Amino acid sequence: MASISITTTQNVTIDHTLANFKRRMAAYFIDALIIAAWIIIHSVINTAIFKGTSMSTIYFYVMVIPFFSFYTLLMEYFMNGQTPGKRSMNIRVVMLNGKEPAFIDYFIRWSLRFVEIYLSSGVLAAIMINTTNLKQRIADIIAGTVVVKINEQYAVTTDDLLKISSQNNYEPTYPEVVMFKESDMLNIKKLVDRYSTFNNEAHRHLVIDACNKLSSKMGVTVKEKKPELFLKTLIKDYVVLTR
Repeated sequence: MASISITTTQNVTIDHTLANFKRRMAAYFIDALIIAAWIIIHSVINTAIFKGTSMSTIYFYVMVIPFFSFYTLLMEYFMNGQTPGKRSMNIRVVMLNGKEPAFIDYFIRWSLRFVEIYLSSGVLAAIMINTTNLKQRIADIIAGTVVVKINEQYAVTTDDLLKISSQNNYEPTYPEVVMFKESDMLNIKKLVDRYSTFNNEAHRHLVIDACNKLSSKMGVTVKEKKPELFLKTLIKDYVVLTR
């Protein structure tokens, strides 16, 4: 499967598997079913309550049109690059530059859906996804985004960090770690988990590189003998200091 390496803003490199066309199509149809269900339900409500009145049109424009029109834009924005369909298929939108997508990035992707998906019956989007190296729609190319598969084995969430026990008498080794964001810690934990599972030379180099860059960024000297232990210490320090 096609993959891509993305370096985060904290210089941590994460490998991603690109979401293939079939997975993206499945996500699209799941979202389409959700939208269709919403339209049907509210059409029934509208007919039952407001049929033959001026409120019928108002209800339609308030409850149906906005949901259909802005579903993808708002879902991706508030669900961190996912829609219910994308989440069910374990895929999400990420930035090629390693930053967190902003509203404008999601807006660009959404604004071109009419041409790439609706106007061309999905043909244009299908051609782009199946022929471009990074499986991007035109909107992805313009926005600098790509859709990747989330490996469940490494789908680390905030809850995973909260499971790390914080001892009352624990004294953080690197208080400078608070300069990073929670998303950075999640990426570090993903890297540590991958290294623990695939203890090979490639992942070893990634861990060492992350250790060097993070310690340099914080201006600290690494006290642990092994780079992976340093990363684990950073995670625990961060949780203790920010909870």
